[in-house]
Amino acid sequence: MSRGYFVFAQGKEYIRMAYALALSIKNTQKINDVCIALGPDDVIPQDYENVFDHVVKINNVGLKHPMANEYQIWDLTPFKETIHVEADMVFTTNVDHWWYELRKHNLFFTSHVKDYRGHKTTSNFYRRHFEKTNLPKLYNGLYYFKYCFEANDFFKKAKEISARYKWYAEHFFAGTWYPETPTTDEIFGMTAYMLDLDKEVFSDSYAIPYFTHMKVRLQDWKQIEAPDSENWLRYLAVNYSKKGLMVGGFQQDGPFHYQNKLFLTEKMIDTMKEIYNERRTT
Repeated sequence: MSRGYFVFAQGKEYIRMAYALALSIKNTQKINDVCIALGPDDVIPQDYENVFDHVVKINNVGLKHPMANEYQIWDLTPFKETIHVEADMVFTTNVDHWWYELRKHNLFFTSHVKDYRGHKTTSNFYRRHFEKTNLPKLYNGLYYFKYCFEANDFFKKAKEISARYKWYAEHFFAGTWYPETPTTDEIFGMTAYMLDLDKEVFSDSYAIPYFTHMKVRLQDWKQIEAPDSENWLRYLAVNYSKKGLMVGGFQQDGPFHYQNKLFLTEKMIDTMKEIYNERRTT
């Protein structure tokens, strides 16, 4: 059965990040096919092409916000088993064993994330509106699905909710703050709840999958220690080498969601390319 990673990337900046992600997957995983989904006018630079095994185009970008188009992954993926990964991530260690655990499910989302120290995050700062509705606090940054009826039904319902996001959001989040710009965390959370799949596609007791999430409010810092609520790079040293990724003195493992685009330097990409080329010639 074909398996691989899928990433949406619209625009030059996201294509560049997806390229780094693909390099990191090739450098750390044995199961490492990568599919990139582009906007209708996007073109992959020629020197990026060799790391992508499949290139597809998003079918309909009529919806205003790119994240509201992500239900299309069902129609676009070339794989029978797919792990969706956001473009602003890199893989730091091998997680091939996840596939064998995840295939026990038809569809499964990351249910908890870690801070840079490797601790499970406890902050609900970005999920306060979920608390009041009992929606599953799933993370769209990384999720798995297989080719099956249940996943098909899920993405069909997500398409409907995406098209009518404001109506559904006002219904679910009435009386509390919610993002006016749709994100897939909200869209897929509502979808799982409405299809009565919230206990099947989400479980906080599962150790995998996970990823390190670098939003500042998830790092368990006191406000006085981190007055900048956006730029975690102000506070933590980053060192990327052939030995791996160090952040704030802590060795990273698994997928790393850097979120701040300034993290991905040309020097870092050059190191990834060097590792990739060495692996191809050995």
